[in-house]
This record gives sequence, C-alpha cells and structure tokens, in this order.
Amino acid sequence: MNNDSEFIEHAYSLMSDQQILLAYLGDVTPELINAILKGVKNDSVGFQKEELLTKKKVYNIIVESLENITRHSEVEEKGLQPSLFLLGKNDKNYFVVSGNYIYNNQVDNLKQMIDQVNALDKENIKKVYRDILAEGKISVKGGAGLGIIDMAIKSGNKLEYTFIPVQDKISFYILKTQVSSVV
Repeated sequence: MNNDSEFIEHAYSLMSDQQILLAYLGDVTPELINAILKGVKNDSVGFQKEELLTKKKVYNIIVESLENITRHSEVEEKGLQPSLFLLGKNDKNYFVVSGNYIYNNQVDNLKQMIDQVNALDKENIKKVYRDILAEGKISVKGGAGLGIIDMAIKSGNKLEYTFIPVQDKISFYILKTQVSSVV
C-alpha cells in the first residue's frame, strides 16, 4: 500500500468514526456558501424527517459559522487563507466546526467573548443579545459578537474553541458548536 492509499484509508476511517457528513478545506466563497446551505436545506447531508427543528438550528449555525469565516479571516499572509468547515453527527448531536486564521491580537477578545457567553444561562444569553441589539453597537465588520451569541442560543450548548499558534502573530481559530438532536 502506498502513502496515498494509507492516507485515504486513514481519512475514510476517521471521517466514518467521527460521522463527518461534510468537510471542506479551502477558500470560503459565496458560491461555496450557497452550495453548502442548499445541500443542508435539501437534506443531502442526512437529516431525518423528524429532525426539522434540529435541521433549522444546524442551518442557522452553519450560516453564522461561514459568515464568521468570511468576515473575520483577515490574515493577509500568503498561503494561510484556507479555512476549515466540518458538519458531523455523533450519537446525540450534530456539530459544526469552523476554522480560520486570525491575528493574535484578536485571540484574547474572542476568548473573553466566548467564555462570557459560555458562563451565562439561556435566559441571560438572550438578554445580552437583546441588549446589544438595543444599543446598536455594530462593528465595522457588521457584528458585535451577535453571531457567537446567536450560535450559543441556537445550539443550547457551550461553545468549544481553541487557538493554535501558527506564527508569531497568527493563530488558527477553531470553533465547534454542537446541536442536540430534537426529535
């Protein structure tokens, strides 16, 4: 068996074990976003008929995840643009994973924002969301952390994240959002 065959076998095994329904590594374009959303909307990724509410939640989280990648992947160094997107399912949950490069000066703010959201219960997360909307503090990039908050509300679960240092001033930011299956 050559290295390519071993790699493919390993990738197949890993994707099967982790029940990866959709995986993408590359530039996130409007065409890609439309294709992913169309696939999820048309059930080509394996939702069961009884999972309509779950499907809606997953769909919204995918929208926010892909929007975050396109809005916040501002690293300009060559060769670091590819982003990661995964959709999978384990026994009880669907999960959406997004990954993109960011500058290290953004890491602390993101950690703080996600930790604050994770520390709140569902009602207080909704209150913070409404307060931000009422204050109208939207950043130049069109967000105020609303996407992170919305993903926490829709998922009903804590957000998981990691930052992998890549270079002195760049890290790879991975965000995992799980949605409990509602049947």
